[in-house]
Formats: sequence, structure tokens, C-alpha cells
Amino acid sequence: MAFKNERRIVNSDVLPIHADLEKFAPVYSPETFTDDELRYLRPFFSNTDRSVFVVTGLPEEVIGALSSRYSRAPSGMRRVFLREYILPISKPEEQNDWNDLDEGEQRERLHTKLELETFLAYHEKHGGIEGLVNTERGRRFFTKWLAEFGDDSIAELSNAHVCLEGVSNVVANRLESQRIGISPLEKSTRYVSFRDRRPTDGTYQYVVPGELKGTVYEAWFTAMMDQLFDLYDRMHEGYLDYTKTLYPKGDNETDISFKRSRSAKRFDDIRDLLPFATQTNIAFNGNARSYEHMINRLMGSDLGEDRWWGQQIAQELERVMPSLVERPQNERGARVQLYMRNLVELRRRLTERYMRPKDASEVDQNQRTWSKLVDCTPDSDIAVIASFLQQGDHNLDIDELIEQVRAISKAERAEILRQILAERQPEGNEPKRETDRFLKPPRAFEAVVLKFAVRGRGGDYRDLHRHRQLTQDRHVLTTAFGYDLEADVLSSPFIEDIEETLETVCELRDEIAREISPKVAEYCVPFAFIQNWYIQITARELYWIVELRTGPQGRRHYREIVAHLADQAIREAPSVFQGMIVDRNVYGLARRESELRADKRRQKT
Repeated sequence: MAFKNERRIVNSDVLPIHADLEKFAPVYSPETFTDDELRYLRPFFSNTDRSVFVVTGLPEEVIGALSSRYSRAPSGMRRVFLREYILPISKPEEQNDWNDLDEGEQRERLHTKLELETFLAYHEKHGGIEGLVNTERGRRFFTKWLAEFGDDSIAELSNAHVCLEGVSNVVANRLESQRIGISPLEKSTRYVSFRDRRPTDGTYQYVVPGELKGTVYEAWFTAMMDQLFDLYDRMHEGYLDYTKTLYPKGDNETDISFKRSRSAKRFDDIRDLLPFATQTNIAFNGNARSYEHMINRLMGSDLGEDRWWGQQIAQELERVMPSLVERPQNERGARVQLYMRNLVELRRRLTERYMRPKDASEVDQNQRTWSKLVDCTPDSDIAVIASFLQQGDHNLDIDELIEQVRAISKAERAEILRQILAERQPEGNEPKRETDRFLKPPRAFEAVVLKFAVRGRGGDYRDLHRHRQLTQDRHVLTTAFGYDLEADVLSSPFIEDIEETLETVCELRDEIAREISPKVAEYCVPFAFIQNWYIQITARELYWIVELRTGPQGRRHYREIVAHLADQAIREAPSVFQGMIVDRNVYGLARRESELRADKRRQKT
């Protein structure tokens, strides 16, 4: 039986992107800047007071460094820019090393300060580089070839650095699931505290979904979120002291490595209390074509916050590259967005008609098998070898190569693969994960595709889903499979409060899912709760993920998940995965080894 697809007429005067979405706007507390600071910011940021902005006019290395600071900095990017890149130039006399400089070095720094002031004066007078080059000609070109003729590939030649501040983890998940043309970097829940309150209203940094505002569930939701963040706040210092007691300072550690590794362990463990409503910051580097797709995906969502961010991204990009974001805001974009909304609705109807969810009694909350291999390319060794030989000097098609490789004995095929993979270990040395993982298996390993059903905590899913050279998808976030916590957390003096709080969340999540929407209920779910998803991945990418994510700096839980993926792949296709480097050591402190290496580097300098 086919369902009637209820389409609405696309009216160019009332496009989705132009709708009033302020109801879904997350609370944002813009940083305050002095008039002098604003002078330094305006040439380089598309605005100084909104939650979406574009970085312009800076060297790529500076933008990259600023963007990477999002993963460790509690403040916004514009404040980091002022503190780390402007103040040392604009106020050289106030820097700690000023009195250590000789007279010539001091004159050089004062000259650099003068050059900066000259640049600012020029920018204020002429409005930046756009006043000097024929910007309008470039815009007419893209309007003609992109908007009118649909030559999409040229949109990949223009890039923008877009930053979002205050986005929920629900929306962050959707944004970072985009695979092509976009590189995101996000504020880390593993290394940065989320206890700080907003300076404007004193509330914790979480999003109240617009769908709940004005309903009987709004007060219940905010009370539950406050309870989670209150506990996170109370544990902030106490759990750090507890961690230091569990893992006292070693003889080979400095004060710096001791402090940093124990602090990281603290955040690793208590972040499971954070709900998906938690706000974060993300910096993107992407081309115009990928931003168009991002905007359409967001505007085609059934979640209000998604659509609000899509609208804001489009409006901000319009300020700096208007010809490249016309299509998401015209009738073509509206049709794409409507198509995506229709797919969401169709999925809902098909699920309701054909799928039988498990009863609560059927859900095994104690299952700890983190993954299950459900499919793999048959004759995987043959597929890899034939693909590897494709570039050879012969006149064979791939199907002919496959048949000739099939005639080779299984033992010989294993030896061929051993020789290919042995090239990753120069001079026959034992493989080293730290260095050899950068020598990726050749592209031929992409001929093998595996599909896994995966279970894991929501927080660890957020870490693992960021890999983009594969396909991942999940069900709606739930509390049905129970929660999982680190062994150290279970033994901590805070465990009773943690368990009581996590169990209280379930009732709220289920009520909102039933009465409002399962998607809206995702905001309630803390990272500790187990989620299900699938991963479809090539053998080549599985090598990369396993060798990266089983390293000592990885979180114990996702290291266990990824090692389990490796075990199943090795059992299924031992010759293909014979060169995989899996770190199976147990590290009580995920960051201790890397901090010790950093200690050695600091001592050398």
C-alpha cells in the first residue's frame, strides 16, 4: 500500500528559510567588547555579537589555529583572537617578556603595532579589500553559472570558515554527520568544563527546544536539566580530588602532566551526565556547495532548532558570499527542503506501519556486546588483490582480474596481502601504531565493505560518528537500553546521586517522546545512556579508525568498542586484516602517556 505524500505548494514568497523561527533560537550570551576591541575584530569577523559568524581576511594558519582552540577553549573564538593574536601586537609594552627585549627588538614590536593601526585605519576608510577589487564581477559570474546554469562544481572552489556558538549537541550531531566538503572542529566535552553559567541570566548552558516552550513540559524539562548540571557542577572539584587519590603522581611525571592528565580523566568520567541539550561551539571549513547542502538539510528537518541554525547560516553567508547561497533561499532550495521533510514523514509512517518495537521486557539493559558484524564482502582477499593489481600493466578488466586471482591458492593470496601490508613496516621492523598508522593501506582495501551493528554510550557515539569516510546512522536517542558508567565512577562517592539523577531522566524523556515528539525528547538524554547505530565501512577506513581510536589517549569505552570491531573483522577476513595494529593495553588514565610525551618535548626546549 502506497502512502499519500502530502505535499504543500512551494510559494516563493513564503519560503521555509524566511519563516519566523525565533521561537527555536537557543539562548546566546554574546561576549562584550570595548570600542577599541571592536576595531580589531571588525576586519576579520562578519559580526561581533551573533552566534553565527564567518572568519575572513586572516592567514589560513591563523584561522586553523583559532578553530582548533574551540576544542579546548571555554571562551568564544573572537575573545581568543583578541587575547592571543591582537594583544601581543597592540600592547607590546604590557607583555611579560617586554623588559627582556633589547632596544632593537622593542623598536621592531612598536613598528609592528604601528603597521596594525595603519591597516585598521585603512580598513575603516575603505571597507576592506572589497573596495579595491571587482567583487561584483565575481558575484555576477557565480549568479550566471551556478544559479542560472546549475554548474555545481564551481561552487566547490569558494571556501568559508563558519563558526557556530551555542548549538545543542542534538544539532551538532546532525551538522557533523555531513561527510563531503565540510571539516568541523568542536568544543570538547572531554577536556573543557561545562559547569559555567551564562553571564546574562545565570542559567546553565543548555538549549530548551522551542517545541517545549509554553507547554506544561517546559518547567519539567528545565528542572531536569538543572538537576543534571547541578550534579556535574558539584562533582567538578570533588571528582578531581577522588581521581588524584586513585591515580597518585608517578615518579616520572611533572606537575604539569599530573594536573592535565587527572583533569582530563575527571572530564572523561563526569561528561556522561551531560545531556544532548548541552550547548557547544563548532568551527567549520567548507566549500560553498557543501554549505548549500548543509542549509538544505537543516531547513528540511522536522526539528525547530535545526531550521533556525540553517536560517542563520544562510543569512550570515549571504553577507560574505551572496551569489553562492542563493539557491537554498529560492524555489529550488524550498523544493529540496520539502523533499527532505517528506522523507522524514514517510519514514515515520513506514516505521509505524511495519516495525514492531521491542517491549520493555525484551530490551536487554545488561547486554555488553558492543558490536556485531552483520555483513562483509565475500571473498574479501580476492577483492583486495584484484583491485590492487588494477593499476598494473595489463589489458584485463576487473572481472577478469578477479577470476585470475581466484585461481591463486588461498595461502598464496594471504602471502600477497602480507607483502602489501609489510610495506607499512620499513625494514621488517615490528609495527608501531604511533608512526605506521599514517601509512594507510592502499585504496584497493576499499573493495571490502563491512557493516556492523553497534551499541555504545551516547557520548562515545558522538566521538566515533565524526569519521566521515563511512556511513553511519542511528535510531532516535533513547533511554530504553539503560546507561553505562566507568568503573571508577561506579566506585566513587557520588554514585548514588548519579544513579538517582539518571533514572529520573527516563520518565521525562518517555513523556515528551509520547506527547510531543521522539526527536524533541532527544534533548533530555544524557551521554551515559546506551544508543544503537550501524557503521558501514571499508577495510581501509577500518584500519584507520582502529589504529587511531585504540590509542592510549582514547576513552576506555570507545577503545573497547573499536577493538571489538577489529576482532570481528580479523575473524571474518584474517588475511585482509593481518596487518591491523590494535592497542589492547589497559590505560587507567587516557591522557597520561601523551602528557608524558609532552613533558619530554617541553624539557628538550
